[in-house]
Amino acid sequence: MNKTQRPLNWRGKLLAIGGDAKTKKGQKEGYLTAILYLVPYGQLGTKNLCSHASKGCGKSCLFKSGMGIFPNVIQARLKKTLFFQEDEKGFIETIKEDIRKATYWSESKGYNLAVRLNGTSDVAWERFDIFESFPRHNFYDYTKQPFRLNRNLPENYHLTFSQSEENQDQAKRLAKQGENVAVVFRHKLPSKYYGRNVIDGDNNDLRFLDPKKSIVGLLAKGSAKKDQSGFVIN
Repeated sequence: MNKTQRPLNWRGKLLAIGGDAKTKKGQKEGYLTAILYLVPYGQLGTKNLCSHASKGCGKSCLFKSGMGIFPNVIQARLKKTLFFQEDEKGFIETIKEDIRKATYWSESKGYNLAVRLNGTSDVAWERFDIFESFPRHNFYDYTKQPFRLNRNLPENYHLTFSQSEENQDQAKRLAKQGENVAVVFRHKLPSKYYGRNVIDGDNNDLRFLDPKKSIVGLLAKGSAKKDQSGFVIN
C-alpha cells in the first residue's frame, strides 16, 4: 500500500501519533501508530519500568533522543509515569479513551491504527484488559522479559524479544524456538544471525508485520553508536 508521507500528527492525553521519525514510516503500509512514552528504569526518581534493562541498554536508551532532549517533553513523560504509578486504574481508562479517539482520527485520514505502549518502557500490559477491549487493532512492543513470550498473549498483541549484552543466551534460545528477536548492529546488517534471516527493522516500526522466525536487525543510533558494552554487535 502506497500511502502519502505528509506529516500527520495527533495527540491525546497519554498517546501520540506522528511524534517520532520511525513510527511515521508505517504510513506507507497504511498504518498510523499511537505510542506511549514513559520514564524508563527508574530515572527521575520513578519506579523502574524496565526491570530487565542492561547497562548497555540503559546508556543507549532513546528516552532522551529526538524530542526527548527537550525539558517540556521530559516533564510530560514524567507526569504520565507518575499518573501510572499513583492511579493505575485511571491511567488504563485514559489509555482506552485515547485509543478510541485515535481510532476515529486515524480512520478519518484513511489509515488503520496500531498501538505501541512501550515506547521507552517494558511494562507487561497484558496484565490489563486493554488489548481485549480493542480486538481489531494491532498492538506491539519490544521486551527484554523472556517469560512474557511464554504467556498466553492476546492474538492482537505482538512481542519481539530485544537482545542486550546480558541476555544473548536467552535471545539465541528464543530465536531457535522461533521467536522474533531484535538485535542492534553497529555498521550494517548481516544476512543471517543465530541461523535466522535478518530483516531490516528500520524500514518501519510495525513489528506485527514481520515474518515469523526472523531476526529484526536495527542499526545503532544516537548514543548507541558509541556503545562498547556488547549491546551493539559489531
